[in-house]
Amino acid sequence: MLRPAASLVLTAPLSALHGRTATSAPTAFNYAVLMVQRLSQGGSFDSAHVFPGGIIDAEDHHAADVYGHCAIRETYEETGLLLTTPPPSRRPAAPVASFKDTCAALQVTPLQPRPLARWTTPRAQKRRFDTRFLALHIDQPHLLSQLGHERPQEREVARLDWIAPDQALGANTRSEMPLYPPQAYLLHWLSRYTRWQDLVHAVAALDPLAAASAVEPVLCRRSDGKVVALLPGDHTYPDPQISAFKADDAALFATSLAAQHRLEMVPAKAGGFNAVKLYAMAPNQPNL
Repeated sequence: MLRPAASLVLTAPLSALHGRTATSAPTAFNYAVLMVQRLSQGGSFDSAHVFPGGIIDAEDHHAADVYGHCAIRETYEETGLLLTTPPPSRRPAAPVASFKDTCAALQVTPLQPRPLARWTTPRAQKRRFDTRFLALHIDQPHLLSQLGHERPQEREVARLDWIAPDQALGANTRSEMPLYPPQAYLLHWLSRYTRWQDLVHAVAALDPLAAASAVEPVLCRRSDGKVVALLPGDHTYPDPQISAFKADDAALFATSLAAQHRLEMVPAKAGGFNAVKLYAMAPNQPNL
């Protein structure tokens, strides 16, 4: 059964982070994205780096935008960042009973992130999620003032990092930052925009209907030990409902980009994948 979930792709200008990034490696970008590393405790995405988020709960169903509320709520619970409006008169001294109660006490409402993409877990997996990825850019003073005061949620999050897209993909190539297909794909899409201002405009121009179209990767193991995630539009992509699908090994080796839409990955020991490469024509939409 698919469990509905939401995840927030949160970006901020590097100038507002004052050097508080995950690595000192050089970057061509003027912004960073927030990523959290999950604890290794037998749950989903063990040890991998993901965007903040989680499953929809009862509190989210009271909001007009269920997925947007979930993404903002989970980000607050996992990082302490309160992404609301108008500027609160004070910050809560400690988390209260719920995100809803926090907003009520401070007389603020959650910001509304923009739809970015939708991915579903492959059918072969035991735990399956239907995840909406939403984008939000930190640019208001009361939001920028929170940077540097983030705190990882100890029950689920090992650490949190602000990192530029090229730094994250570089760390993944060096086996330092395991990723899962949706996060890797979206980082590749972000990497098309080195300037934060261009990214903001690109997200604003996205088609929300296209962003609601689900992408279900089909994972295939190749003879060299690598895993290929076939995506819609790839010439080898099957009907996901065919549970016994087995791709021809030769078709899993990259040849012509014009007929491919796939991720090539090396399984990480603890969970997720390293050295993720994207083979695709450059799409305008982050989930096509």
